[in-house]
Amino acid sequence: MTILRTDIPFPDRDRPVITIATDRSERHLPIQAWLSGSRSLTGFVLVLVLMLMTAVVAVQAQAKEDEEDVSLLQDAMSPDMVLPSDAEAEEATPDAPGMLVEPEEVLAREAMSPDFIEEVSARAADGLRVQDFALEEMPAEISSGKWFSSGQWYGSAEVLMMSRSRNYRRVMGYDPSVVGIVPANRNLAGTFVTTGIPWDLVPGARLTIGEHFGRDDLDRDESLEFTYYGGLSFFVQDSYNARPRSYLVTPLAGTILPGLPGFTAAQTYNSTISSNYNSIELNYKLDRRLGRDKLIMSPNGGWARHAERGWLPAILVGTRLASVNETFTFASSRPDVSSSQYSGRYDIQTQNLLWGLNLGSELISQNEHYYWGLRGRVTPAVSFAANQQQAAGINTLPPPPSTTTVARGAFSWQQAADQIGPGFIGDLSILGGWQVTPNFAVQIGYDFLWVAGIATATRQFNLDNVRPNSIDGGGQVFYNGLSMGVEGSW
Repeated sequence: MTILRTDIPFPDRDRPVITIATDRSERHLPIQAWLSGSRSLTGFVLVLVLMLMTAVVAVQAQAKEDEEDVSLLQDAMSPDMVLPSDAEAEEATPDAPGMLVEPEEVLAREAMSPDFIEEVSARAADGLRVQDFALEEMPAEISSGKWFSSGQWYGSAEVLMMSRSRNYRRVMGYDPSVVGIVPANRNLAGTFVTTGIPWDLVPGARLTIGEHFGRDDLDRDESLEFTYYGGLSFFVQDSYNARPRSYLVTPLAGTILPGLPGFTAAQTYNSTISSNYNSIELNYKLDRRLGRDKLIMSPNGGWARHAERGWLPAILVGTRLASVNETFTFASSRPDVSSSQYSGRYDIQTQNLLWGLNLGSELISQNEHYYWGLRGRVTPAVSFAANQQQAAGINTLPPPPSTTTVARGAFSWQQAADQIGPGFIGDLSILGGWQVTPNFAVQIGYDFLWVAGIATATRQFNLDNVRPNSIDGGGQVFYNGLSMGVEGSW
């Protein structure tokens, strides 16, 4: 530190003196007066000029001394030197002999609370908090314009595991020794019914491919999509045996005894039922996009775009074509007897084609990395139903050694019928997905499907052929099960 001082001469001194004092020395520079009298104007001006020159010289000297002090301090400090902690801030540091500053001038690191860091960090208005020092990497840049609906084409592929509602309940046969000749309650044990065995879970598929046409004036996406929903094929097989020294009869024959050859007084009844469902759709879809992105400051001070979460409604209008086909077989036999002597077989095939206007909507809660919501469709349709039936039986065995007469001989017949009536298709999906990459997501859900106004096989029983060419189109089928798959855009 340099101090410049000028000693104005007193009466007992005849020379002005300039004193330059530093931290290490003090110098006195006498000034020779050119004119007599130390109080003259010329001498005063000369003193001022000399003071200015001396100040310049002193500043240059002080700067040089400061540089020497800094280099000396750097040389004295070790590369591994640790600054004193808060607890030792007031103590001297014996390991740093080259330090020339006072202990209270040492800058110690102060602990900063995470709460304070969070409060002063720049964040979006929704109060998003990020622990600045807990992040191992910077957050990815995400925006609605880059992550969602970014391609011209989009599609999805899902695998379904569905169950089917039970058949229309009908009694196909019973054992008179258990329930009596004319059973009062055919739900008791000893009856052979169409709902004896439930359906198993079966796999199916739902595939969608669509193309974006662009955005309308309200910033909504317009697209045309094609969907296949089906591949559901159910099959169940059941059988029933008479008790020892007893027999089976079927009420489908119209009479108990003598009944129909090949069906009355059988020992075994067998049945198989199969059902499948397939549908295709072509829809125009209009769905909303997310709003404006938000900007969030990252811990390094950079700004990144992020999508604001929101509800995305959508509507679709199109057409749907669905088919439900079923097959039923009912056969009778006796053990150790050739089928050419005693047997019976009854077959039913039904075909249903439903075509109508498809109306649908969805409501999705879209977030940056995941989404969930509901998706549903309803299709009032026209149902084109048809069925074909064939029956044949034979009994050439000798009459039983009793007074009861069993129908003997052979018969066969076939018939077909069709019907046009109202139908309905409805489906609902509860879904959720995870956005793995900007153009790829995995999805799971639970699905419901209802088809009504169809001719199911177990509603067409007419084994006695009382009503030729009959058909019943008032059946319905209900499906439900899990779905999982992927979706993306390109």
